[in-house]
Amino acid sequence: MSQDTNLNWFYELVGRNVHLWQYNDTSTGDDIIYPDEDITNGLRFEGTAYIKPFVAEAIEDTDQIASGTAISFSSTVITGVGTNDGFASGDRIRIKGSASNDGDYTTTDAAATTLTTSGLTTEAVGESISIYQIPKEVTSPDESSHVNLSRTLTLAVIDYVKAQKADMVGEVQEKEYYMKEFYRKIGDSQSNKYKVAVALAQKPFAIV
Repeated sequence: MSQDTNLNWFYELVGRNVHLWQYNDTSTGDDIIYPDEDITNGLRFEGTAYIKPFVAEAIEDTDQIASGTAISFSSTVITGVGTNDGFASGDRIRIKGSASNDGDYTTTDAAATTLTTSGLTTEAVGESISIYQIPKEVTSPDESSHVNLSRTLTLAVIDYVKAQKADMVGEVQEKEYYMKEFYRKIGDSQSNKYKVAVALAQKPFAIV
């Protein structure tokens, strides 16, 4: 499978299903085709989970990440990542790339280069592992809880609710205003994910 999977694979959300397409570069042109039944190394989808609508901290505050081939595991301790990387006791973390410890865990202690948790399998260094912080779920939300969305998307949801409220009382213009704000914030959220380089033509100069 190509390393540039974001350029060679495409998907479409249809209800609760994901329709997957493969980019095919041939001598007759470019095509979008059904993928092979057996996708080497598989594909990973990541996104906000609908089953966790409220979290204990803002998405923007859960941005700690560490990765490398020097991370090892005992049954309770992760070595090679810790407070030096910004993690703390009580953090919810996700492990990816390990031989047998991929999953979500909650740390019970944190030191400079170690994190303590439970349910791990002993594993030596060698795998290319990523450990990053994820939001902690809130089962009984209150005023201090956060919606499991970025701040921009949270503001977009507020505009959508305002639009529906205006629609219920027949305020068409107010509804249209908030719907435009809703789509504008959605667009802002998407544009923040891309880095765009702009090259401008230079005027010709002559030395006499």
